Amino acid sequence: MAIRYSIIIATYNRAHQLPLTLAAFEAQTYPKHLFEVIVADDGSTDGTKELVEAYRASYSLTYVTQTEQRGRSAIRNLGLQYAKGSYVIFCDADFLALPEFIRTVRQYHRKNPRAVVSGFPHSFDGSYTHYYPDFSPEEKEHCHAVLTASNSWRPELEAANEIIPLVTPADIIHHTDALSRVVFPSKMPPGVIKQFASTDVAPWMVFVTRCVSVRRSLLNRVGGFNERYVLYGLEDWDLGYRLHCLKVPFYCIKEIVGYHQEHPTHFRGDVLNTENLRIMLETYGFNDSALNLFCVVPPSADLETYKNTLRILRRGFRSRTTRSSARLLKRTLRIAAKQFLLQSDAEAYKKSLAKIQRRAAGRKSRVARVLRDMVQRSEKLVE
Repeated sequence: MAIRYSIIIATYNRAHQLPLTLAAFEAQTYPKHLFEVIVADDGSTDGTKELVEAYRASYSLTYVTQTEQRGRSAIRNLGLQYAKGSYVIFCDADFLALPEFIRTVRQYHRKNPRAVVSGFPHSFDGSYTHYYPDFSPEEKEHCHAVLTASNSWRPELEAANEIIPLVTPADIIHHTDALSRVVFPSKMPPGVIKQFASTDVAPWMVFVTRCVSVRRSLLNRVGGFNERYVLYGLEDWDLGYRLHCLKVPFYCIKEIVGYHQEHPTHFRGDVLNTENLRIMLETYGFNDSALNLFCVVPPSADLETYKNTLRILRRGFRSRTTRSSARLLKRTLRIAAKQFLLQSDAEAYKKSLAKIQRRAAGRKSRVARVLRDMVQRSEKLVE
């Protein structure tokens, strides 16, 4: 029978976490002959190649790599070239899938075969599968609290100068209680989780490669990941945005289907770097307020304001009494994005905003109030 799901795991120097990630697919309740795992290595230097090639999987396991590090987009595209499944599931190398993971994804795809099915944001609970001596003081304190609560803290961890495993691949395969003793709820505030899970505006934000699934034919249709993105951030949202432009629906898996293997934050890099935002604006221009708004209200800083602004803008265009203010709000976001990208004359930019502010003065609608707030925020781009 043909492969149904291709799981692509992009990795770079995650040799400590990857064995657990691979072991988690040994424990899947979904038939092993119906899925494959492709480890796409972005030039690791920590023995990842030897680790994967020596791994004896009970499922189809393929290792692919490139001669030099080219970034998250390029390595995922390489993995995509080897995929045989009707659907592709992207997983991070530090994502520890629970046994029902693939089966749950399949249930969502059976109801919504053309949709993007995402484990984000409900599968952002964490697990301390390893103790890292280079955890920050805050990370060490949190790890200590989690392990102490389950009577798993060991005094020798305090003086450790090397990475110490707290969960083994055998624990995952044989379903011991080791994992349950090191998991903890997501640090993401409930309000942020609710906003991410609400796909009424900017639904493409749930396309997060920690765990997301989509038809392979749709990925090929939009050309895969944009390889201009080399640094961390936005490369997955960019792909999600292009799928959204094809009218592909987005669904969040409500069940927890896996855990993040905690590691020092510095492994990740900047959550939203300005260079990648510039690439996004250069690629799509300034016609979409959802993208322009990134420059004024970064979602990573204030997701509620970001999404509510888009909701208010949309409602503003629906009413004749607020349409003028909605047009001004859209224009404000557009000229702010242009200023962010092009760095044009600051005085001319300020004059444009002042003119909009004068036109918005005295208007009492909610759209007008948001407009005035966005003008003030936009002024900070040249402060």
